[in-house]
Amino acid sequence: MIAKRFNAKEFTVNLKATIQKTGKLGFTQETMEKLQLTTDCSIFIAPDEENKKVMYMGVLRYKHEEAFHVLGSGKYVYLNTINLFKSLKLDFDRKVYIFDLTRYEEGDEVMEAECYKMDMRVRERTSEDKE
Repeated sequence: MIAKRFNAKEFTVNLKATIQKTGKLGFTQETMEKLQLTTDCSIFIAPDEENKKVMYMGVLRYKHEEAFHVLGSGKYVYLNTINLFKSLKLDFDRKVYIFDLTRYEEGDEVMEAECYKMDMRVRERTSEDKE
């Protein structure tokens, strides 16, 4: 018996965030749309206890004083995370940090928000990388 067919659209959207050379965490257009990120939102960020290449983010649909506020610049949104990433000793001036985001419902209660797992990939920054 066939239960339910899979909707390819649910599995083809690549949710990503990238630490810009300025230290801000920027989101792709697809991610902004899928997560419905606006300047009314804020985001908690938390580290994984065991894996330094994994973090979690909790998306709130309102401003929270302890969360990073979503800021806008034209049609893009970002978080002002420079001090966070400096404290984690991430060399965003020389390296590109890309986070692949996946929904992580198990973290909703701890984050008190819609939780996403942030899997980090790192590569050297080249002259072709834009800010």
